[in-house]
Amino acid sequence: MDAPVFLGTDIGTYGTKSCLVDSSGKVLATSFVEYDVLIPNPGWAEQWPDVWLNAYAESVKEVLKTSGIDPADIGGVSISGLFSGSGVPVDKEFKPIRPAIIWMDRRAVEECEWIRREIGVDRIFEKTGNVVDPYYGFPKILWIKRHEPRNWERIHQLVTAYGYVVYKLTGVHCIDHSSAGNIGGIYDIHKRDWCEELMEELGIPRAFFPEKINCSKDVVGEVTEEGSKLTGLRKGTPVVAGGIDAPMSALSVTALNDGDLTSMIGTSMCNGVIQDELRLSKKIVTLPHVAYDLQKVYSHSG
Repeated sequence: MDAPVFLGTDIGTYGTKSCLVDSSGKVLATSFVEYDVLIPNPGWAEQWPDVWLNAYAESVKEVLKTSGIDPADIGGVSISGLFSGSGVPVDKEFKPIRPAIIWMDRRAVEECEWIRREIGVDRIFEKTGNVVDPYYGFPKILWIKRHEPRNWERIHQLVTAYGYVVYKLTGVHCIDHSSAGNIGGIYDIHKRDWCEELMEELGIPRAFFPEKINCSKDVVGEVTEEGSKLTGLRKGTPVVAGGIDAPMSALSVTALNDGDLTSMIGTSMCNGVIQDELRLSKKIVTLPHVAYDLQKVYSHSG
């Protein structure tokens, strides 16, 4: 082809969707692969990362087959994903230790009570722009620390849903600002960086996360030979950092300007608004937008 095409994939709660588009935005092919969520107890929700990885590989192969596109014509790959809560705990060989405790899991009630008592909601809000609730990743991480000490001792790093797939494609562990912000109490929304002060107070090791937080458009690596065998993508294809599904969906409908409002409907529904400046509220979730290199934020409820 004269102009490159681009591959986009969203790793959702109950399914993974891929699409190929040309440089004008025309959709060339789509695919969807379904899967389930593990519900070990009422109010709990977990997923093994290989469920996401296998669905990603299957969905990519399907759009390549349907479109007839030569993988050499794909100019870049981007992945968005569900908020994976605790993230995937992996060991030093990057093998999953346990399933990720995903966004819809509500088990970390006592951990939230401890945070409110020992650190305080106002302090968390002042630094992060977010509050204390079982939705966020940081109480879920503390749940693992409290209830699964053997697993905790084995954790080398915590990886997002899309970050796990990016690692399998490129060999690079990355995280973008929207994902870091969505963890909640360990990301400084004002400095756009990890809040090491709160990490220390919470007892969450800084080493669990990548040193650098990427902008969503950053090229973080290229498809390796192993990634090529897994998906059918050409070795050397650029892969960008990607981001959380909600702000990525806002970007897809060009919600880029102050006051732009979007709704994302899937397993859940959230209404999000783009802001040029921080207008923080304890009633909404706030994180960096995936566009314009951290100049804007995405705030949502739902």
